[in-house]
Parts: sequence; C-alpha cells; structure tokens
Amino acid sequence: MKKSLFKNILYKILLNVFNLVLPILVGPYVNRALGPDSLGNVQWAESIYNYFLIFATFGVYQYGMREMSRIKDDKQKVGQLFTSLFTISSVTGVTTLLLYVGLTYFGYQHSAIYPILWIFSLNFIINVFYVEWVNEAMENYDFITIKTIIVRSIYLVLIFIFVNTAKDYQHYAMLLVLSVLLNNVISFVYIKRKVKFDFSNLQIKKHLKPMFLVVIFSNANVLYTLLDRYMLGEFLNSKAVSFYVIPQQIMGIINTLMLSVIQVTIPRLSYLLSSDDEASYHILLNNISKVYFSIVFPAAVGLYILSDIGVMIYGGKEYIGAAPVLSVFAFYMVVLGFESILSNQVIYVKKKENILVRLVFLCGFINLILKIVLIKLGIFTPRNAIITTAGANFFLILLEYGYIRRYLKVDFKLFDFSKLKYLLYSLIFIPVSLLIRQVLEGPIPLFIAIVAINVLIYGLILIITKDLVLQILLDKVKKRFGKA
Repeated sequence: MKKSLFKNILYKILLNVFNLVLPILVGPYVNRALGPDSLGNVQWAESIYNYFLIFATFGVYQYGMREMSRIKDDKQKVGQLFTSLFTISSVTGVTTLLLYVGLTYFGYQHSAIYPILWIFSLNFIINVFYVEWVNEAMENYDFITIKTIIVRSIYLVLIFIFVNTAKDYQHYAMLLVLSVLLNNVISFVYIKRKVKFDFSNLQIKKHLKPMFLVVIFSNANVLYTLLDRYMLGEFLNSKAVSFYVIPQQIMGIINTLMLSVIQVTIPRLSYLLSSDDEASYHILLNNISKVYFSIVFPAAVGLYILSDIGVMIYGGKEYIGAAPVLSVFAFYMVVLGFESILSNQVIYVKKKENILVRLVFLCGFINLILKIVLIKLGIFTPRNAIITTAGANFFLILLEYGYIRRYLKVDFKLFDFSKLKYLLYSLIFIPVSLLIRQVLEGPIPLFIAIVAINVLIYGLILIITKDLVLQILLDKVKKRFGKA
C-alpha cells in the first residue's frame, strides 16, 4: 500500500521540529555546563570517531534505502537484501572497531580525549543494529517519529541529571552513546517483526562496489566540515573546535528541518524511476525543489542576521567569538541544500554515484589543499575553515549541475527565477532587522521581534505575489481538513 507523501512529509517535519526543539533545550545547557574546553574535547574526539564510523556503516543507509525502495513490494527480495546488507555492515563494523582501538591506544594514549575515544568505541557494536534505512525505505515515518521522540526525551532528562559541570564531559559522551543504543535496538526489534533474515540468496560481492561508492559521496563531510573539525583540533586547540562546532550545530538544527523536504522524497523518486515514470519524476523533482528554496533562503538570511544573537542564546557569552563563523555557516546552509538536491535527488537516484564520487574527491582534495595553505600562512581559524569549505562545496555544485544538464538531460533548472526569487524576497529582512535593532535591545526581545516581523513580511509577500508554493500548501491543507 502506497503511503501518502504529504503525510510522510508532515511526520518528517514533526520529527525534525522535535529535533529542532531538543537541541534548543539541551544545547545551551550543555554548552554552559561544560564550557568551550571540555565541550571541545568531546567534539574533537567525536570527529575522529566519525571518520571510522563512515567505514563501519559502509554506506548501508543511503544504498540500502535506495535499493529497498525499488523492491519493497516483494517480501522475499526484501528479506534477502536485508540479510546481505546486515551481514556486510556487521563485518565492516567489527573490522573498523579493531582499527579504531589501535589508533586510540597508540595515537592518543596521553591525550585528554583518550577516555572519550574509548567511550565512543562502544558505538561500533551498537551501529551493527542500525536499520533505520529499512524504515525510511518502507516510509514508516510514523514509527520513526514516535520512537525518536521517546528516546530523545529520555536522553534529555538524563542530561539534566548527570551533566552539571565541566568535569562531567565523560558522562555527556556516555549519554550520547546510550541514546544511539536505545534508538538502534528499538528500531531493530520493530523491523525484525516485519522483515526476516533470509540467507537463501546471500549476496556480498554484488553490493560491495556500489556501497563503497556511496561511502565516498555520502560522506563528503570527511573532506569538508569533518576535516575542518579534525584539523582545528590537531593544529589549534579544543576551544577552536567548539567555536566551529557551536555554529555548525545551530545551522544543523535549522538545516535538518529544511532538508526534510528532500530526504523524505528520495524513496518516492527512486520508485518512480524504477517504474520508468520519467514525467512524474521531473514534476516531483521541480515541485519539491521549489518548496525547498522557498524555506531555505529566508532561513539562511535570517540566520545571517541573527548570528550574534544566536550564538549568545545557544552558547552564552563564552562563545561570542563564534558569531562570525555562524554568519558564514548561513551561506553554507544554502550550499548544502543545493548540493543535496543535485546529488541525492538526481545523480544518486539515477545510479550515477561513480561520477559523483569523482567530483566529491576532486573538490574535497581542493578543500584540503586550501586548509594546508591557511595553516602555512598562519591564518587558519574556524571562520576561514568554513569559508574554504563552502567555496569547495560551491564548486562541487557547479560541476554536478553541469553534468546533470549535459549528460543526464534532466529537465531541471537550478538557477532560474522561479527558485531564486525567494532569495530576493528574503533580502528585505536585512534593512528591516537593522531598524528593529535601533529600537530594541537584549538578545531575547531582539530575536523574537526580528523573527516574528520578518516571517510576517515574508508571508505577506507570498500572498501578494500569489506564490505557487503557498497555493500548493494551502490546497493540501484544505483537502486534509475537507476529508476530516
């Protein structure tokens, strides 16, 4: 039975709204309780761990979701695919754990992050049971939403109980691991009730090459933001890491909500292509991208305007030096959205990930070279790190778009007025916000006033221009209430 795409998007947005609210509750508390140095140690250790996690999971999320979306109506094939991918990720998980333990023991034995690295090692075993990709492929967004809200609520309560001072950074790391454990175990039990292991047609070699390609392109952050975090820790200090990660987290809170529109449509786009329904694919691709642009541009401009206030509210006065970094992350959020549409909704669903890997490697290598140049010149800072990363990622967008237009012949225009007009609408926020700052003071009153007034102005612009995206949304809402 085909599930409602509109309902799936609502569940996904509900989930991401919760994931938006949770960091707003937890983040400011943890940031103030741990401080830049202790928090930076956890984030530095996490960046090292994430390098290994990439190869432990071995691209099973993106690859598994795409492949299962194509065969989800065949129960036997679903079981066989699940068994094959679970076997592969189990082997890669254990192998990667051994390499990680070796690096931890010989490379960081005398470092402040040594105990944190050992705590994160537990995640390699836990992630063997990560099967959320099956739920995504089956479009079980109702289950994902309810389960995540429950697990993360438990995590929230435990944070306030066990994390109180800068000395509690190990407790914080343990709670991060515990939340992953609860999430994975509950999902695994739920899926195993519907999908059984089937070793009758176990295939390993068939999946290895495409999964490896997915590992590369879906983990571009290895050569981008994750590289930034690692190099800031290695060549500067843990405080520099926290001054980078705090803005990244603020952007991530908003960006997760923005990308809901993209992520939830990938299974449906894959299904349409497997059914040779190119016309419906192009219509859905263009409509979804318009919806995305209508929300990402005002969000990015708003984030730029509120960069200093956002850091003050989320991190506190100790992190005010991270405000210029957040203003660059506002631009980077748009870049990420552009790239996600091109790579996930076009190149990947059309099974051209081998091309994507080459482009990601090329631009990632450029980013690495730029970082080395910054270090040699003595100007490597959190702000300059994200500037070069955003630049390398924007170059990646140009290469991907050129490939899509020239070789894939997809009827999709990224830089046309129907999409970029939302940026023009959003630029009005800048003078309006400057006027508000002349009248009000204090981070909270300013934040509320700037957001409320600009949202009202943006809504009025969409109504006056009779915007198509707004009309589509209103029609969907009317139909839902009409059925009720």
